[in-house]
Formats: sequence, structure tokens, C-alpha cells
Amino acid sequence: MVWHIPLGAGSGPDGYPPALEDLLDEEETARARLGLRPGMRRRFVIAHAAARIIIGEHVGRAPDTLRFERGRWGKPRLAGAGRVHFNLSHSGDLALLALAPRPVGVDVEEARADLDGMRLAQRFFPETERRLVASGGREAFTRLWVRKEACVKATGARLTQGMGLPVAHADGHVIVRPSTGPLTGPWRVTDLSLPEGHAGAVALVGERPFHVSLRMWCPTVSSGENSPSNQRTCTRGPASGRH
Repeated sequence: MVWHIPLGAGSGPDGYPPALEDLLDEEETARARLGLRPGMRRRFVIAHAAARIIIGEHVGRAPDTLRFERGRWGKPRLAGAGRVHFNLSHSGDLALLALAPRPVGVDVEEARADLDGMRLAQRFFPETERRLVASGGREAFTRLWVRKEACVKATGARLTQGMGLPVAHADGHVIVRPSTGPLTGPWRVTDLSLPEGHAGAVALVGERPFHVSLRMWCPTVSSGENSPSNQRTCTRGPASGRH
């Protein structure tokens, strides 16, 4: 299951319902306050509060009571819920949250005109992918990048460990089996249908097929109240097939 979380400015003096920030723990609140550029704090608060609401509904807990632990390279996991796997990614005004029964990684990237994708591809990507970036430009680079990062995040590794993963494929989903490098895999990876200007992918550890159900999260406040219990999810959006 992959949730789309819009991060654009909404109600409240900071562009989001104030009650959302009350759901964050001390570490998350401190990280949110580091966002000095316009919109950074808003996007962080909405993304992480929405993740707490969605995960909390999934496991039957209040969102502000969830406690997260971190792996060696910083990937969060839900304490006391070993069978629940999730991953969060955000770029620009869009966040994605993936929930799965096995280790999962998700990545979304907003295409950036200031990023020299060809330089990065020449340094890190396999030869086949370098040719794809040379012919396809920024769009091709971003598509390959999100596939690699989804695999890395599913494993809980460092991004630099996965830049050489062979993720080039034409049909939107593939089993990735690295022939060299520190990551062993395999992963099953599929592209996600996102708004124009964004690329996204989700990867699960292992070769077993999985079904991607796409959902939309939207905060709603009833009767003029801003309590966290009034934040809800909606399920607009199509579901893709089995991959």
C-alpha cells in the first residue's frame, strides 16, 4: 500500500493544522524546527504527522504514542511491531508512505533542473544506464535514481552503496539482482504513477510479487476542531496491478 500525502500549504498560520505538530515526538519536533527555508517545516510536519496517523490506524494505536527505532544507517522502524514495515519519502510538495508485510523502500523525487544527472550517472551508474541518461536526459536519470534509492531504503543501507545497482528496465517493474557491490538483494521494484514533474518507485526485499494499492491521505477537521483524532485518511486514487 502506498499513500500519497500532499504537502502544499493549507489552513493554519504555518500552512497546516496546528494539531499535526502535536503528534510528533521530541526528535521529530526538533528536526522540524531546523527547516529554515520557506515551506520546509510545513512539509516535514505534514509528512511525518500523516505517517503517524496512517501507521497508527494500521496497527490500532494512537498516532502520538508510536515509538520509532532506527537501524544502523538511520532507517526507522516501529518499536514493538516487527511485522509492520514502512518507509517514507518526500520531495517538493509530495510525500509517499509505503506499508508492506516485508521490508520496503519508497522514493519520490521532483525533477530538478539544477541537478547534473549526467555527471552523477557517469560516476556511479552502469554503462547501460549511462547511455539511457545521455539519451533521455533528466527524466531518465530521475527514473533510474528513484528505483535505486527505493532498493537501498528497503535494505536500510546507505545511498552510495546502491548507486551501481542495475535497475534499467522498460516495463515499469523488475527484479533487481546485483552482480557486484555490497548489497546482495534481490528486490522487486515497480514504478509509481505520480503527478507530472515527479518520479517514484517502491521496492520490496525478495522476489515475491506484490500488489500496489495507491491511496490519498487528506487531513480533515470537523466542527472547527483541530484535535489529532479528527485527522482522517481518504482513499481516492486508482490501484495498480500485481508486480
